[in-house]
Amino acid sequence: MSQSVNLYTEDLRPRRESLQAGTLVVLVALVVVGLVAGSGLAHYQSSELQAQIEKLEADNRGLEQSIERQTEAVLARRPSPEIREQLVDVTEQLARRQRLLERVENLVLGVGGQFSPQMAALARQIPDDVWLTGVWLDAEQSQVALEGLARSGALVPSYLENLGDEPAFSGRTFGAFRLSRPENERGIRFHVATDRDGEDS
Repeated sequence: MSQSVNLYTEDLRPRRESLQAGTLVVLVALVVVGLVAGSGLAHYQSSELQAQIEKLEADNRGLEQSIERQTEAVLARRPSPEIREQLVDVTEQLARRQRLLERVENLVLGVGGQFSPQMAALARQIPDDVWLTGVWLDAEQSQVALEGLARSGALVPSYLENLGDEPAFSGRTFGAFRLSRPENERGIRFHVATDRDGEDS
């Protein structure tokens, strides 16, 4: 005859223990602390991101201002149309003067030119305190007229005598000779020419 024995007693059954109030408070406190900590961390990360964004924006503004300043500096260095026109005018004037200077140099220093020996003689023999203000040379008629300023009237005849020693002026005589003393100038103005007709020039 079989007999069943129940080994599963009430002691072995799982018991439902009621949650105590202290444990519940601790759990709620832990949850609240976790939420607060998570919120604080999120707020801190958000603040860090906001600070980085503000720094980038400030850097961008600085770059934009630097670009504006450099653009203004470049525009300020650009000459205005009026200055460019003046520069063109000055350049053209310099070019014209350079061409004129080259012509004068060719006239005075040109090889085989009839005026070159005469101009060289005039420059070689001119004494101190005598300045030529006008020179007329007529190669075809061998005429010469000189105008200038001298500190003393005695220097002019001496200058003409020295010119007579130059081959370019050999045999030439100055028929016109005029001295004058302007009121508002220091020194003597003179006019000499190889022909008396040159006195009216």
